Amino acid sequence: MHVDEDIACMQVAGAPSAFCMDGAKWYTKYKVGHFMLVYLERRVTLKLVVDYRERHLSGLLEDVCEEIAFARLPIGDFLLVLDSEAVIVERKTVNDFLSSVRSSRLWDQLLRMMKTERVLGYEIKRRILLLHGNFQDYLMGADYGNREDMLKHWSQLMGAYLEIVYVYNTPIIHAESDTAFRAFMRILVKRESTGKNDKLPDARWYRKPARADLPVKDRKKYILSALPYIGDRLADNLLRHFKTISEVACASVEELQKVPKIGKKKAESIHSMFH
Repeated sequence: MHVDEDIACMQVAGAPSAFCMDGAKWYTKYKVGHFMLVYLERRVTLKLVVDYRERHLSGLLEDVCEEIAFARLPIGDFLLVLDSEAVIVERKTVNDFLSSVRSSRLWDQLLRMMKTERVLGYEIKRRILLLHGNFQDYLMGADYGNREDMLKHWSQLMGAYLEIVYVYNTPIIHAESDTAFRAFMRILVKRESTGKNDKLPDARWYRKPARADLPVKDRKKYILSALPYIGDRLADNLLRHFKTISEVACASVEELQKVPKIGKKKAESIHSMFH
């Protein structure tokens, strides 16, 4: 039986209402005739490792993850473990964030996080900077004499954001309250367990259906342009080079790379769609 990642379907005669495979649960959806049409959905167990310095947040982490453990993490504040991989989260309060930007401590931490490939033996697949707190509340308590001072502060903050995202290649999540922090941790665990953070963008769901009278050549172009990262121009290039969709589907990654504007990454993506 072939199982396609987390979700798949199969037909079996006299199938039970649930399956257990490799310790994961799989669920039956409905029956068709003498056959059971089964949708298989894998439930994975994650573990959240919390740094000792963040143990005061344990009340906000209740029911966030099936397994929570505390440890001294060499880097980051939270480590979400899935099989042999992990997601590392560095949490900073608003006050600590601003202080670390001014002292340049933040850049050292982000550089270490970028360079770290393993933590506690787990390969790091994702790195996140989480800002916890409300900037407005912080600014209300700060002594900013005039509008120009406030503008200067926000300009420095926006510059730091851009540096983090583009230079240090680290996404920023802002949780303005404890409720937002708890919601982020819950959703992070949920999305990682279902693979939603690893999926490609959905196909162009907003595209209008092709007209019934659309010429064959344009219909082929319409179909190919719906592939991930392939628009009308690359679809044109593919059809000029291969002539038919069948030839595109049968092409190797190396052959696809011979098409103008198709690099290795796009070639691998196209190839994976047909194989």
